Amino acid sequence: YWKEIPGIKHVTINDLDPVAVERAHKNIAVNKLTDVLTSDDRGHGIRIMCGDASHEMYLSRRRPGLQNLTPPQLLQKDQWDIIDLDPYGSAAPFIDAAVQAVRDGGMLCVTCTDMAALGGAHPETAYGRYGGIPIQRAKYLQEFALRILLHTLAVSAARYGRTIKPILSVGMDFYVRVFVEVNNDKAGVKDLSLNIGSVYQSTQCPSFLVVPHGQTSKGNKNVYQSARAPLTQCEETGGPFKIGGPAWLGPLHDNNVVAIAIERLESKVEGVVPHMKWIATKKRLHGLLTAVSEELPDVPLFYTLPDLSSCLHVTCPPMKKIQAALVNAGYRVSAYHKEPQAIKTDAPNQVIWDILRAWCKEHPPPANTKKAKKESIETKQKILGVEPSIDVDFTVPKGLEERKKAQRFPQNPEKNWGPKPRASGRKRKAESDHEEPL
Repeated sequence: YWKEIPGIKHVTINDLDPVAVERAHKNIAVNKLTDVLTSDDRGHGIRIMCGDASHEMYLSRRRPGLQNLTPPQLLQKDQWDIIDLDPYGSAAPFIDAAVQAVRDGGMLCVTCTDMAALGGAHPETAYGRYGGIPIQRAKYLQEFALRILLHTLAVSAARYGRTIKPILSVGMDFYVRVFVEVNNDKAGVKDLSLNIGSVYQSTQCPSFLVVPHGQTSKGNKNVYQSARAPLTQCEETGGPFKIGGPAWLGPLHDNNVVAIAIERLESKVEGVVPHMKWIATKKRLHGLLTAVSEELPDVPLFYTLPDLSSCLHVTCPPMKKIQAALVNAGYRVSAYHKEPQAIKTDAPNQVIWDILRAWCKEHPPPANTKKAKKESIETKQKILGVEPSIDVDFTVPKGLEERKKAQRFPQNPEKNWGPKPRASGRKRKAESDHEEPL
């Protein structure tokens, strides 16, 4: 923050673990910023402290610029412009304090590395931490993790008459990271039920439905109602639904901000902020933001082409052919920044399967093998036993092939790439215990 963003007046770095605090001091030294260290709570410079982050944030809930402070307000400190939560594991314990301690129009940045919970391996843990349950083995789990986290932020902020506006929400390596603007907006809180909902995932095929928890009356948009339940079973297979969520259903990104960021990354003009010499991962960041900018902003979740093909026991079609069929049928389609095989579209489940049915007519899947499970064969037969209800055209239209050159899906930077163990002082303590006295 201090070296990359002009105009920064104060940064507080906090951790409860003394080992992490020591690492922060070393980081300051490596970056040659020792001369700006300060012990002043909000004075000019960088302050490093070892303490409870939630306690610090709960003490920082006073609106900036207030005059004639009351006794309780005198005990408080001003809210922060930016709060960046980046713990090892879940940020859930800090969220309630954070949504109160960031100023109106300020930025809240949150990183969560507990993907075993958010990613569906431990749904009970995710529900306890975030109040939302992922759907195990769903192919869109990475995006669903982002949306469960955003749901938690939105509901937490709403308790205090505040709303969130996602600026950027991404899956990076083995974690999720979101940047949201927090605003005082009691009127906007009324729309929260329209942006929060549940996902109904078929147990027998990749079909899913997304249903918001609330809706407005057709005759009066100021009257809010409970949403209507979806079908009781999958239309394609007759199978039951699994229910996931609640999750955020609104946009994941602010495309205007993303466009500005891409423009700055591509700019060769001197004086661009931040200076590109500080951006060590410039190409990777450019690819990520380019992929983000191409996503459909109003379509939650996605299918994957291998999953759809596997359900019908057919060889995976070319992605461009499926995208072309969707566009030619009058629907929109995009990829997802974390999944190269994603199909994010506003087409209903039936249209997706009609396109796959048409493809199977042109490229018949092989006969059922002895290795195929009975349930899998029955699902395939149910789906392919229905004639397509639309005319499917696989001709690739002009413009669909055109894409900006960018490194959208880079390889991991090294072998065995993944989260490292939690920081601790055990190794260094053990080494010091064996040192000979001077």
